[in-house]
Amino acid sequence: MESLFFELTVVLVLAGACALLVNYLKQPSILAYILAGLILGPFGYWRLHEGSALTAMSQVGITLLLFMVGLELDISQIKKIGRRAVLAGAGQVLITLACSFLLCHLLGFSMLTSLYVALALTFSSTIIVVKLLSEKRDLQSLYGRLVVGIFLTQDLVALVVLMVLSSGSSATGTALWSHVGFTFLRGVLLVVGVVILNQYVFPKLFRSIGKSDELLLVVSLAWALGLATFVQLPFMGFSLEIGGFLAGLSLSASSVHYEISARIRSLRDFFIIIFFIVLGSQLSFAGIASTIVPAIILSLFVLVGNPFIVVVILSFLGYKPRTAFYTAITVGQISEFSLILVALGLKLGAINPEVVSMITLVAIITFTLSSYSIIKADKLYSWLEQSLSWFDLTGGTAELHQHESTLKNHVVLLGVHRTGKELAESFLSAHEKFVIVDFNPEVAEYYARSGVPVICGDASDPYIQELAGFRYARMIVSTLPDVHDNLAVVESVRNQKFRAKLIIMAQNNDAARELYRHKVDYVLLPHYVNGLHLSRILKHQNPKQHLSILRRQHLKVLE
Repeated sequence: MESLFFELTVVLVLAGACALLVNYLKQPSILAYILAGLILGPFGYWRLHEGSALTAMSQVGITLLLFMVGLELDISQIKKIGRRAVLAGAGQVLITLACSFLLCHLLGFSMLTSLYVALALTFSSTIIVVKLLSEKRDLQSLYGRLVVGIFLTQDLVALVVLMVLSSGSSATGTALWSHVGFTFLRGVLLVVGVVILNQYVFPKLFRSIGKSDELLLVVSLAWALGLATFVQLPFMGFSLEIGGFLAGLSLSASSVHYEISARIRSLRDFFIIIFFIVLGSQLSFAGIASTIVPAIILSLFVLVGNPFIVVVILSFLGYKPRTAFYTAITVGQISEFSLILVALGLKLGAINPEVVSMITLVAIITFTLSSYSIIKADKLYSWLEQSLSWFDLTGGTAELHQHESTLKNHVVLLGVHRTGKELAESFLSAHEKFVIVDFNPEVAEYYARSGVPVICGDASDPYIQELAGFRYARMIVSTLPDVHDNLAVVESVRNQKFRAKLIIMAQNNDAARELYRHKVDYVLLPHYVNGLHLSRILKHQNPKQHLSILRRQHLKVLE
């Protein structure tokens, strides 16, 4: 146990040091963790003796990664994103798969190896791209929504591929078809069970436990890891990745799925760090001389060929060259799924360690260069603008009726109990554009049924703030009773220099003074407002008649 503690400490210290370096170079953190693994493994600066324990942690990381994908996979987004985005995603997957398979075959790889490598080159990194677009504030733009549609399609295809490969068998002939049939039947029954839980069981269950942070976290983790373990049993025959994804999908309809996501995100990040470190430590550079040239060629295909394919597809679908280019530049890297896929292929004996090393090298090259491409997209487009004008095939007909996200210049209302409820009702009556953030799942469901954008979660959590559009809000109104929660919101808004005006409710004078010290625009004190309201009633020319009118109005509201 002491050895595990010591080695885990060494691993995390090294990962932290590499992450600082990579962050300084403005590169994705995944590179830091793979680099840490390389230092521990192939470079031989430290030998891990507790490899099995770290491998188990890495499996937890993969499970939680897929759990989060399922949890945040809102199929209804397809309607909002549009048919063209889904067609672009499907076209990109098919054309990239075919081209990369042909390229691998020309490079001399076997048919099976070519298939695995082609699949690895087809998918792009949702985590890296979404993070970079969020930092650029482009996630709500037209091309940002196209990116979400393409990546959503990729994720669905990747999960189907993982499900098929994870149930692989060495059987042949009739036995093979029998195995495939039973696997398909088991998969259908498993999905049907998840859909039933998603619609009828978990929404009620998690609504009842949603008010307890601790209980919500424990039950969510138990379900994610429990289902992943179940589907790995011999009579099921699937991988833990599929179990993790289906566990997340079964909770995606719950009113507290944002809160679950916010609670598990840090745990997922910790364990996925271990996964990439273990992956890096297991790489072999024994045959690096024979794989470095193919790795460079495949990297060039991902960096240049893949974006070119997307530009052509989007041009035929009616998008302007600028939109097509900004969307296409985001697919110039391979995905976390690619690394999981080749790790699974190695485990099944379908590919050798040299292929895994080659794909990891492709990941390092494409992660690095693609990140710079996305960050410097404006400059790249200005250089290529004249050449890209050849792709203006339809005059941008697909963009005629496209609009930016509705979550702009809106009001964010934190808490809808008592005062917040009255504000919400007045916003509805005035047709005000607003979004609600509340920790109570019952409140979230009530306003969701009324057609109000509502997010169930902790308002001080940066992830919840991103979902609520704090960055684009013109006003943030908080009726939260806890001054510490309010101060956390205020500090987040001020530190990130959001332009929203802040109106915060305080329970006493000390809390009000503290909030004003943190540069809140206005602090609402209930007893102060009540005093003003009562003094105006008493000063009225006919207090008795005025009280009668107010009484009737109050009773109407209470009813």
